[in-house]
Amino acid sequence: MLIIGCVAIIAGCGSLGLWLAHRIRRRPVELRGCLMALALLDTEIIWGSTPLPEAFCIVKERTDQPWQGFFEELQERLQRGESASLAWKGTIFKQNQHFCLKQEDWHVISDVGRGLGRSDSHEQHKQIELVQRQLALLKEQAGMWSDKQAKMWSYLGFLCGIAGVLILI
Repeated sequence: MLIIGCVAIIAGCGSLGLWLAHRIRRRPVELRGCLMALALLDTEIIWGSTPLPEAFCIVKERTDQPWQGFFEELQERLQRGESASLAWKGTIFKQNQHFCLKQEDWHVISDVGRGLGRSDSHEQHKQIELVQRQLALLKEQAGMWSDKQAKMWSYLGFLCGIAGVLILI
């Protein structure tokens, strides 16, 4: 019975560490997804001259989860009559729990909403381009950071489980 309890503690702590490591590794992937989605949105605004609700629908269809849900909610909010900037802010507030991004990432992403629907397509293009550059830097930093942190949390989970077992024995 004692052995089963020890194995359960180690497995529980180890799986918690692996879960945290997985969330840390997802951040650069989600930032890359955001960069791709913003590039698609920029293309629709500049070259397609597509209205924002339709542009969000096109981006939603071409992205993967969780960004698909993000742009789906944006589209719904615009169709209900919200302004683009308020819809962007509200969607960030509601959808950020589905992502593994940090607050600094959301702060940069929220900058896109400031110019959406308020200015001409050229100004919107400049705003999106600026955010893309900032996100590219964050993605590069997140990639290096996530490799180190994910390994640490993977090992730390199992080590904490072993330490807990040693303390209890």
